[in-house]
Amino acid sequence: MKTLIAFATAAVLLAGCSSSVVEPQDDPIVADLTGKPIAYVEKKLGLPNKRSETRSGAMIWIYLDKQKGMAANECTVTLSIRNNKIENVAVDRDAQSLLSMVGSSCKTIRKNLGVAS
Repeated sequence: MKTLIAFATAAVLLAGCSSSVVEPQDDPIVADLTGKPIAYVEKKLGLPNKRSETRSGAMIWIYLDKQKGMAANECTVTLSIRNNKIENVAVDRDAQSLLSMVGSSCKTIRKNLGVAS
């Protein structure tokens, strides 16, 4: 189910490439990764958890950041890549407990990128 949501998010992002259908997210992860070469994200985050390609030739890379315990949450960062450059970034958070709603998600990804929450 979450994979379906991630791919739906990627599809919406790709549809928004030629128009302003998707509003940009106000997140430091988006600001840090948009426009960077794939070598940058590979160096900072490593290889993606999931990888696919669209019919138009864009690559979709998905990074998962899951936290367990009392503050359990899940963060998905979806990248749309064309010509070895990150075109679009979507950050999706899923708070799985009341305590996790208070804290920030994507802790590992934010730490590896060196961005604040």
